[in-house]
Amino acid sequence: MATKGPRRHHRRRHTKLKRASTTELIPPGPTSVHHLPDHLLELVLLRVGSSLALLRAAFTCKRWRRIITADTAFLTTFRALHAPHVPGHYHIVDPSHDDLPPDGNNQAFVPDSSTPDVIDRRHFALDFLPDLDWELGDSRGGLLLLYRRPHDAWYRTQPELRFTDIIVCNPLTRRYQGILCWNEMYHALCLGLFLLDGAALDKTGSCCISMSNFRVVSVVYETPTPSVWVFTSGSDGGWQESAASSGGVPIPEFRLISFVGRACSSLYWRMEGEGVVLALDETTLDFTLVTFPYTVVGLPGESSTFRVISGHEVDRTELRVVRIVNNGDLTVFAKLQSSAEWVMEKPVRLPEATCGLPGYEETYFQRPAKIVAATTRYILLKPQEDENWIVFVDLDTLEVERAHERNSYAGAAYAYELPWPPALQACRADSGQRRRRINMLLK
Repeated sequence: MATKGPRRHHRRRHTKLKRASTTELIPPGPTSVHHLPDHLLELVLLRVGSSLALLRAAFTCKRWRRIITADTAFLTTFRALHAPHVPGHYHIVDPSHDDLPPDGNNQAFVPDSSTPDVIDRRHFALDFLPDLDWELGDSRGGLLLLYRRPHDAWYRTQPELRFTDIIVCNPLTRRYQGILCWNEMYHALCLGLFLLDGAALDKTGSCCISMSNFRVVSVVYETPTPSVWVFTSGSDGGWQESAASSGGVPIPEFRLISFVGRACSSLYWRMEGEGVVLALDETTLDFTLVTFPYTVVGLPGESSTFRVISGHEVDRTELRVVRIVNNGDLTVFAKLQSSAEWVMEKPVRLPEATCGLPGYEETYFQRPAKIVAATTRYILLKPQEDENWIVFVDLDTLEVERAHERNSYAGAAYAYELPWPPALQACRADSGQRRRRINMLLK
């Protein structure tokens, strides 16, 4: 009996020491995201909502910034998971419908109210550009393309696109580069000006666009075949004719050709009376003729009622066509991925859908309506009977609105994307001027 007591005491003491040593492995206090190992924290950061949210996350602490910036593979994976952040659109203002902005240019920036991270529109003003009289031609990434028409009165009255000067700019950094055109371009007929990613590759081995790495494409009308001239930025850049576009695709006269959309890395022009659509591949700069079904492309003379837009990955659609037919229906045709089959989505009867809207007249839509602008999200159109009466059609819900903010701008809209990759190195700056700039962006 005398030997059992000390043994029990020894076991109790050993148990207390074991519990104490185990307890020391548990960190004191509640755990948080800071206790996650790096490989799990990386998975968390990959799922933040947008590139702007990622930029804010990089300013949280040194550890988060290191994970985001240490390896280019992180930014590559993030871009694959998230679409570019679009804080708003630049809208072309039609003087016949609206007053020009205070700076005198014919474009205005409108923030996207559907995104939670809205940046103050004052930071997107174009008042830093030299002179005025610039017209918006295209946007890509965080850059804008603007051009200036000839000052001759005769050229001003012509609908053909002619230009003398080009500017590519970044509104956020307020930097711009002027581009001179060669003498022949002054008299040439142009089918369109477009911005493309630069020829140089970034650290991830993919193309990107920036003020030091961009291309401007001018599609020039020449008979019997069109040509493509490319301006490449950099000291070795300049204007050069693309050899890839000399394949010899015949086209009709200039007045029978009209630009109808940009989708799936291609540019599209409707050619009246030809039954086909001219396409330019943005990667190869090669022209091809694309044949659409008769029910999709419509009749000759209906270019203003026909637009090509991108499809939806969720719906497994590669390409979509928006068309307004003679009976007043707005119809969307979708081409299925990896297939030549076209399906018709639910049409919208414009006379019935717009009846009761403010300003509606019974005489509207007796002729096919004109499409003012078309995106993957909405269609902006107006009846031929009243050029000032514009309606907004949501392509997801097929709802028609008359009071939508987009109706205030009767021209095309160009999306502006926050530059990528984000300028994360700015978080290392200690100067008060750079801190103010960062706070301005991340307000």
